[in-house]
Amino acid sequence: MLPHIGRLMTQNRPDFYLGTDIDGVQINAEQLNVRSRDLNSLIGTVTYTEALYHILRGRMPTTEEKQLFDMVLVAFHGGWGLLPPTTFVPRIVAGTGVSTAQAFAAGILASGPYHVGAIEQAMSFYQSIADAFRAKSVPNANAADLEQFAFDMTSKRLDAGETVGGFGHPLLRRDPRPLHMRRLLCELGANSVYFDIYDGVVRCMQSRKSVPPNVDGITGAILLRLGFASQYGTALFLHARSAAMLAHIVEEQTDMPYQTMRRFMLLPMISPKLFNANIKSIGKRFNRLRDTKFFKSMKNVFGRGQKTISAKEQADLDVINATRTQRANAAIQDDLQHGGPAPVRVDPFVAASNAVPEDATIDAMTPEQHFEDCSSPELMEGAHVLLASCLRSLESDTSDPELTKQRELIESALRLVREATK
Repeated sequence: MLPHIGRLMTQNRPDFYLGTDIDGVQINAEQLNVRSRDLNSLIGTVTYTEALYHILRGRMPTTEEKQLFDMVLVAFHGGWGLLPPTTFVPRIVAGTGVSTAQAFAAGILASGPYHVGAIEQAMSFYQSIADAFRAKSVPNANAADLEQFAFDMTSKRLDAGETVGGFGHPLLRRDPRPLHMRRLLCELGANSVYFDIYDGVVRCMQSRKSVPPNVDGITGAILLRLGFASQYGTALFLHARSAAMLAHIVEEQTDMPYQTMRRFMLLPMISPKLFNANIKSIGKRFNRLRDTKFFKSMKNVFGRGQKTISAKEQADLDVINATRTQRANAAIQDDLQHGGPAPVRVDPFVAASNAVPEDATIDAMTPEQHFEDCSSPELMEGAHVLLASCLRSLESDTSDPELTKQRELIESALRLVREATK
């Protein structure tokens, strides 16, 4: 039993260690760790984007990864006034006089599959396409093959009557961010199988449904490229959007308390028919009206900057299509080998500080050496309480060999703790 205990104690953390890998190895009053990096060594030396990536992925980002992560966070941080629920709801709640924290919590809860959550759906779909293509084992596969495969998979999904997350927008005919961000990716020279998949899905949605991507569609591909699994998507969106939430909450509390709610309370009194109208039906009628020649002609007359916007969009498309053409024959086997978001890599500092020789044994080490990394009085006291509690919780039946083995193991650990605290 004793050698087994010693081996447990010299792993990344002992069995009774109350922290986690994210906290680091040590817990004491003199040092705060983030993934076994002294927090003070990070303060003033890294940006918040780098620190955020480090705590989530276990390592510092490369220059390109930092640029891509910054791109995603900035794309999410704005709230667009009172239109999205994540800014409208916290503002309404703040108008009732609650604390900033309560209003902030309301904004977090104002997210779901139809708002914010689509990024997780998009990431899961892109990953399923990558997994299916890898399973096919296409010889000498290139980016064009993967893009066409994504097109076909999306088409099958539409034929089955399913939706595709990350496309369409409840407030905009065309979200201006995806096209701009895709061009930035081209200018950065950032390539990925997930961008190839995204391009194939976009091409299918445009040709089959005339539905453009929204910000969730493009950022989902970028986060997969950065090694994040789909469950990170919604939380990272909300993390970035919290900036807009806080700005709106404070403005509502200071500059115009209760004004937002009062303005919306007037609507059912002034126009009850409009308030109770079928907004979805009205939206469809308005979209048909926007497609008429008369509306387009009026828009050309009064819509300032329309030609400039169209020219910008065309320029973006030209850059994107040129990049796709150049990448069409690029081999993608190495990129596909990872099979998706890369696992969190252990910080090199952790690996170096916790390296254990294969021939290490309890007999060659003193009790003090076993506890040299976790010898604070507080931790020893906590370990004693925890182990004693575990011992009391075990049944006293000695006929069960498994229970007997567990009891002996805990008793050995308790003896080590008592000896270390003498």
